[in-house]
Amino acid sequence: MNIQAQKEKHIMYKNGMPYKKLLLMIVTSFIFMYILMYAMVDKFSNVVPNVNQFYMAGLMTMPMLLIELIIMGGMYGNKKLNTGLIIAGLIGGFFFYVCIRQQAGVTDKPFLRSMIPHHAAAVLMVKKASLKDPEIRALANQIITSQEAEIQQMKAKLEALKK
Repeated sequence: MNIQAQKEKHIMYKNGMPYKKLLLMIVTSFIFMYILMYAMVDKFSNVVPNVNQFYMAGLMTMPMLLIELIIMGGMYGNKKLNTGLIIAGLIGGFFFYVCIRQQAGVTDKPFLRSMIPHHAAAVLMVKKASLKDPEIRALANQIITSQEAEIQQMKAKLEALKK
């Protein structure tokens, strides 16, 4: 490596450029994961932002941070900062896991907002599955009927709670 390239590399690392890109990658990944989790929803009207999607996006993002730092550690020259970020990633992952498992902050409205896309995912799976067995198809039809009715009930309750 020539002297000019070494100077440029030193300036880049001194200015924290790899860490800025890491932050951008993690934030962008979080946003994409949050949005892409709605791929399972049967129709756009059942896309309802909710805290559980937030927790899941966070839970999926934390391992990405850890994997990036472990596999691409050579790009990130500050070992103390790397250690701190790994600890933060582990704590963050544990935090999001506990929030999901304990349903932290999930009261009436957040519960309904979380359940609408969940039920809509069941409807999508049933409608798109290639079911052959008559008993399973009958069960699938019951699922569609019940889940769609419950979605409407939850939407109505959310509207009532706004008043």
